[in-house]
Amino acid sequence: MFMILMHHFIVHNGYDVLKLPLGPERIFFQLVMQGGGKVGVVIFFSISAWFFLDKEQTIKSNLKRVWIMERELLFWSLLLVAFYLVFDRTDLGMKLMVKSIAPLSMGLWWYATAYAIFLALLPFLSRGLKALGREYHLALAATVLTIWGLLSFIPGAQSLSDNVFGFIYVFILISAYKWYMKPFTTKQIWLLTGIGFGFFLLYTVASATLSLMGHDMGIFITGSWRLPVVMVGFGMFLLFDRVTFHSRIIFILYVGTDIAPWVTQSFTQSNIDLPKDFTAVTNMTGAVSTWIGWVAVKIGELFNMIA
Repeated sequence: MFMILMHHFIVHNGYDVLKLPLGPERIFFQLVMQGGGKVGVVIFFSISAWFFLDKEQTIKSNLKRVWIMERELLFWSLLLVAFYLVFDRTDLGMKLMVKSIAPLSMGLWWYATAYAIFLALLPFLSRGLKALGREYHLALAATVLTIWGLLSFIPGAQSLSDNVFGFIYVFILISAYKWYMKPFTTKQIWLLTGIGFGFFLLYTVASATLSLMGHDMGIFITGSWRLPVVMVGFGMFLLFDRVTFHSRIIFILYVGTDIAPWVTQSFTQSNIDLPKDFTAVTNMTGAVSTWIGWVAVKIGELFNMIA
């Protein structure tokens, strides 16, 4: 989640990172913060997909999940509208207010909307993949890897954007791995993750070289659902999946992190001026302040439970 918050801190501000002079700060913003958020999305979705594969998905249960999401997001969107009406009306436009009335169906937050569509399709998608059998499922995984994976290395080629098709793509790959493939060894997982990071560094060098030649293209390989992003994200998920940790307090503090910090930080554009406020950015003031507020609420809930 922290990786996603860092990404939002870069993309939801009023300054284009590409306008910064080439240097360590710009590379950090683009590679670590902006690119790291896309890796975080893969990790975040992989957690859900992994557990969805453990049991049969029904239409009723998934529509219930969608309904719960709609209510929760409606609460947050209306609360944020009220907050901005009181404290910062300049950042609250009519279009945003209208979207806040039905945040899930109107795509106020792309991840939530895409995830809701995925949940609605999941019972059919899961059964369809099961019906394919091992041979055709692995062939399908290889096909989508070619279309949306290998081609993602080529600028301007066919690629996925932030929508439900990215979830379907990753779900096909994860289900093929979990159902039909021999689990990777720890060494293989580190190799998978390392190769992904290697491509990040390679394209970062290429981006810096092009910038010196007057072509500011950004580090496009860290975009949504590109193969190195999926490799690093799924590799990190598999690594942490092998770690066992139990803590009731940490669990209580964790519950809700998928909603509160994320929706509050990505509701509107921030007014951070990157060249002037570099210290604020590097200290992650916006993200940290969001977490502090959320943690304070959770600590209060914790004490209430203890009492």
